[in-house]
Amino acid sequence: MRQTKFILTISIIFFGFEIYSQQNKGKVSTRVYWNFNKDFSNDALKKNAFEIKRAYFGYEYKISEKISSKVTFDIGKNNSGSDYTAFLKIAQLDWKVKNNFKLSLGMIGNKQFKYQESIWRYRYMYKTFQDENKFGSSADLGVNAEIKLSEKIDLNLFALNGEGYKNVQDDNGFIKIGGNLIYVFNNGLSAKIYYDSQSSVDNFNLVNTGYFIGYEKKNTRVGLEYNEMLNGKTYKDPFSDHNLSGFSGYVSQNLSKNSNIFFRYDSLISNTLDGATENWNLGKDGKLIILGYEHLVTKGFKLNLNYRNYNYTDNSINNKSMVFINAEIKI
Repeated sequence: MRQTKFILTISIIFFGFEIYSQQNKGKVSTRVYWNFNKDFSNDALKKNAFEIKRAYFGYEYKISEKISSKVTFDIGKNNSGSDYTAFLKIAQLDWKVKNNFKLSLGMIGNKQFKYQESIWRYRYMYKTFQDENKFGSSADLGVNAEIKLSEKIDLNLFALNGEGYKNVQDDNGFIKIGGNLIYVFNNGLSAKIYYDSQSSVDNFNLVNTGYFIGYEKKNTRVGLEYNEMLNGKTYKDPFSDHNLSGFSGYVSQNLSKNSNIFFRYDSLISNTLDGATENWNLGKDGKLIILGYEHLVTKGFKLNLNYRNYNYTDNSINNKSMVFINAEIKI
């Protein structure tokens, strides 16, 4: 009941923003990620579940021709066990300094896997590889510069707290710095290189690198990426010599204007520490296969039927076999 009242209260607030924005330069947006899932795994305790994984409420305002701002609240599960907690995800000011140069500051949306999401396009159903495996956060406090070097080359450089939007800056104040370089070819191909680095109290750097090749033309999309994180269990948990790496490949084919099918394959692996006999992340290492069908019911409403198979490297863990019906409701 409290969860329902909470979401209703947020909805009323943003309904008020919508009324206000109709007479001003603002725009209200909402997104809800809903799903029903059935777990066919041998040891599954929860065989069936209806879930709302995420609800986003946002407001954008154009201050001038060159300056705009936006605020987004992310409502989801927190580490303390609450299913619906509101987090300030975006509180961002964008300044278009020149036609080829934009500066963003505040709690800003990160660019680490944003380009991959534009090829994948099923974020409401399953996150991209770096996001899902905590190689980085989708938003963070800091500053970002977007520079269009030419018609084909885009560069962004950033300095961030490095802890993500659900955490404050650590006591030591180490800053994450890095950037993306994207090259778009004429034939639908594109390539991207990503790098970031952040110091730690033990005088080693947590480093992320990512390489991506994408293809998008007519009715087909393809993405291939390789990612590596050195000296970290997650993007905010530096640990010396603890490394993660993996591949992700996905393809989507339109069947009609409103429907498409897709396939994805992920592989995650960790290293073996000195003196150990098993990979340090063995309980999560493994392979993922997703096969699905998406239908656009109407503008702002998508349905997605998909099958997922998790094949763990640790043979003592039973593989997971699940079917999901996912929906994105977007206004």
